[in-house]
Amino acid sequence: MLTISGKNCIGYADSAMGAQTFQAVNPALDESFGISFVQATADEVDLVVSKADEAFRVWSLSSLQYRVDFLKGIAVSVRKHAAQLTHWYCEETGLPLSRAKAELERSCFQFESYAEAIANGFALSIRIDPSSGPGKPDLRKMNVPLGPVVVFGASNFPFAYSTLGGDVASALAAGCPVIVKAHPMHPHTSELSARIILSVAREMGLPDGIFSHLQAIDYKVGEQLVLHPQVKAVGFTGSIQGGTTLVRLANSRVVPIPVYAEMGSSNPMMFTTDALANRGESIAKEVAASIGLSAGQFCTSPGLLFMVDSAPAKEFLFTLSALLQQTEPQVMLHPGIFKQYEHQASGQLEESEILVNGLRSRNTIQPSLVRISGRQLLREPGRADEVFGSFATAIVCENETELISCLNALSGQLTAGLYIESNENGALLLSTVQRFAGRIILNGVPTGVAVSAAMQHGGPFPSSSLPSSTAVGADAIQRFMRPICFQNVTDDLLPNPLKFANPDRVLRFVNGLFTDAPC
Repeated sequence: MLTISGKNCIGYADSAMGAQTFQAVNPALDESFGISFVQATADEVDLVVSKADEAFRVWSLSSLQYRVDFLKGIAVSVRKHAAQLTHWYCEETGLPLSRAKAELERSCFQFESYAEAIANGFALSIRIDPSSGPGKPDLRKMNVPLGPVVVFGASNFPFAYSTLGGDVASALAAGCPVIVKAHPMHPHTSELSARIILSVAREMGLPDGIFSHLQAIDYKVGEQLVLHPQVKAVGFTGSIQGGTTLVRLANSRVVPIPVYAEMGSSNPMMFTTDALANRGESIAKEVAASIGLSAGQFCTSPGLLFMVDSAPAKEFLFTLSALLQQTEPQVMLHPGIFKQYEHQASGQLEESEILVNGLRSRNTIQPSLVRISGRQLLREPGRADEVFGSFATAIVCENETELISCLNALSGQLTAGLYIESNENGALLLSTVQRFAGRIILNGVPTGVAVSAAMQHGGPFPSSSLPSSTAVGADAIQRFMRPICFQNVTDDLLPNPLKFANPDRVLRFVNGLFTDAPC
């Protein structure tokens, strides 16, 4: 069993220079508990970035197999310490053990799948146009790592989007040292996760500074990390306010850096009248379960429900309301998140037709549902803002023209859903939501993001800061890399993936075809 110390991990060294400390909060009891964690200081930030920069000079030149073995070794060690990890996860979040186990396995799968994306060459995006005669250059291009990456842990996914999360896995796969700024809502879980990664790195003899972990309860440490000239990229999952602040900081640098921020989304869903008439009850069950899942604390929780006024729409909302009222009260992740939810929900309840006014008491909630008209949404676009928690707004429009107008008024979203019958023409709705959505779901709910090369988890602003990127799937690795072209470089000087013999047998795009053959 690994020991949790409350100290910061400056590479392989523990450090506790600061005087400020904080404790975790048990959300079910609304009480502080556990050991005290020492907030990182400015000097520790400088140390950790310096170590990461030194490690990068070695790690960036290491073989692909080292990266693959490191990622797979982390997954093995995480499963070995699963009981200890899930214990702290549940203590710090109030979430059930079943959710903890599922999320932990997802984290392991991310490390394993990203290892495969490096091993087979997919993430390297190798392009080769060999010389075919006099005057024609030999061109070979591949992705190379950026440098030290800072990852901010997310509040709502202590495993999958935090210290054991996709940003960490993808940055390490890219060949970048990683500095995690832990989320203060789950410091025990985060430090334990960090010590697992560090133990694997130490066993493999990887350079000191390949991974570090800092605790902080205020914003100073995060700001210093983003502004540090040796940091080359940032991964963030959280609020729109937090993400846009980091983007502004990164752009204020002498040399700006990319901030890959996955921020907020209301995840609109559209329901045709025929779909509601034919299967309104089953749709209501699916939507109610999605709204209520884990107290709605997902970036993909459905928050906007669009339909045209009709008898089936009224029946659907009646059924959905009854199902939401039967949802058991759930503890939110943290008193701070509950306070924010209470404020946002109270604002949306005003001047709305309240269909379900769910419980909101002492960090515990039930889902709420309100109804407004399409005209009201067009007059008050703030009604479409995300409420982080189990809260949904039904927008009932006079006709399909008004519904399309409402959709055209929406800002960027991670997802958009459409329930439609097989005999209906959904081309107009589909083309409309393509404008603002990163992922479109047909006849299904948005909660649940599969780790797949075909997944897109990101969308137009403000759902993410860079809509061309994804936070999930093998393409996430490319966020922390940049392409470089080698022109007429002799074989002995080329990186292994570009050599004529292709010693790693990676997949390469050569003369318009994918192959792992020599060239």
